[in-house]
Amino acid sequence: MRRRAVTSILASEVVSDVAQRLERPGIDIMPVKGALFQHWLYDDPAERAMSDVDVLVRSDQARVAYAILQRAGYRPMGRSRIGAFVMRSPFGLALDLHSQLFDRTRYKLPTADVFSRSSPDRALFGALVRLPSPLDAYAHLIGKFGSDHLNAGSKERLDEIARMPGRIEASPDIVARHLVHCGMRRVARYVLPLVSETVGDPFAARVLGHLPRDPVGETVASIARPVLAHAGPYSRIGAITAHLLNDSLPCGLRSGVRSLVAHSR
Repeated sequence: MRRRAVTSILASEVVSDVAQRLERPGIDIMPVKGALFQHWLYDDPAERAMSDVDVLVRSDQARVAYAILQRAGYRPMGRSRIGAFVMRSPFGLALDLHSQLFDRTRYKLPTADVFSRSSPDRALFGALVRLPSPLDAYAHLIGKFGSDHLNAGSKERLDEIARMPGRIEASPDIVARHLVHCGMRRVARYVLPLVSETVGDPFAARVLGHLPRDPVGETVASIARPVLAHAGPYSRIGAITAHLLNDSLPCGLRSGVRSLVAHSR
């Protein structure tokens, strides 16, 4: 727990430092994933395990932000699977500088829309950041669970989704409509039952009940559960199955082919 506490403090310092360095040139940053959720969802931020810090910047500002941070001592370490700039921060933690939350062929959560629904905040990190809409944060958690090919064994991730309703001031039908708007009607059919059954979250069950009828999606989700339960997150069949949870079968085919090409390079 002591190591987690130190990591939690350092993660907040990284977000604060990045925000301060990018504020003057007018570049907004948005903490996402663990850097945000350690404050939003846990009484003690150290409860949330982290190994790096993820922040989102607008797509047209990513390269400028990357160059500014390099000059400030952040060392390049390569690119992530979805194109984030990975850097070693002066605080010792890795920084993932994202310009998108998902590959453009996977779901519909474009960066411009996420920023348009966000709100400014100086209190959480002692520097100006943009905080995502809780609806977008919920959608991101659900989409990420699917795109990481996870299953019921990922209890910490399911528990995090179950914690989010405390941040959402919206009814289950509004949440369901937002998931559909984000192209997540099928991945939600896979993830929400796992949240409901594994963690006992009634909100997930209510959101699931408000999703529009989708016989193909229901079939795909029902097939995905046993496949991903046995295949594991890093298997080829697991990856193929997860791509089929995209908004439609053609979308799943496009995202699957794009992923295959990216991994072959």
